[in-house]
Amino acid sequence: MHMNPNVPQKLATDIQAFSSSLEVGLSENLVSVVLYGGIVKNDFIKETDRVKIMIVLKEVSVSCLDTISEALISTKRARQIQLLTLTTSDLNTSTDVFPIKFLDMQQDYEVLAGDDVVKELEVSRDNLRFRCEQEIKNLMLRLRAMYMQSRKDNQALQTTLLKGYYSFLQSGDALAELKTGKVYRKESEVLDGIESIGLDANLMRSVLELRSADKVSDLQTLQALYEKFMNMIVDAAEMADQI
Repeated sequence: MHMNPNVPQKLATDIQAFSSSLEVGLSENLVSVVLYGGIVKNDFIKETDRVKIMIVLKEVSVSCLDTISEALISTKRARQIQLLTLTTSDLNTSTDVFPIKFLDMQQDYEVLAGDDVVKELEVSRDNLRFRCEQEIKNLMLRLRAMYMQSRKDNQALQTTLLKGYYSFLQSGDALAELKTGKVYRKESEVLDGIESIGLDANLMRSVLELRSADKVSDLQTLQALYEKFMNMIVDAAEMADQI
């Protein structure tokens, strides 16, 4: 295993210790432990960043879930580690319903233990297009609903915009890949890909800047930004529908 060198040493050690505990506790029932997501591909990683791990088993039982839970608790990072627990059969029959998740995983992952079960996964372009449109339209509807609930609440609007940014980052990545045939890995590359298909990546960057702002932006600024972001999501939904 060659973990991202940008992962803080203590975090890397704890991740490896968790994987080793699974190998011992699950024994022959363990097929694979896979690290994926931002912690694999990002250049800057904090000690507290979310850790996404997929555990693939031959069979799932209460007993083996107990084993995983105990290993997780022992890491003292139970709130930080996000687990995806599947059987081999679950994995092989789930790429049609979670095509964006598995496409994203295939682009950046590390096998911590066991077999490489990710490399040969097949993600259908048709399933990817359908799920991409579905997720973008779900975001479109959530943005409208949240605005009506929070239109005069600066903090709520800013939080919703940031959540919308991260939601669209993944579906926008899939949309750009569908349109261009290129793979976009890091966040900056995804934004470039979104821009290359005619969507406003600078607007995305403006939303992201809210995260590092010293204070919550004024209501008028947030409402204007919110409207532009909603309109961009509508454009993205129409684009996904026409592929």
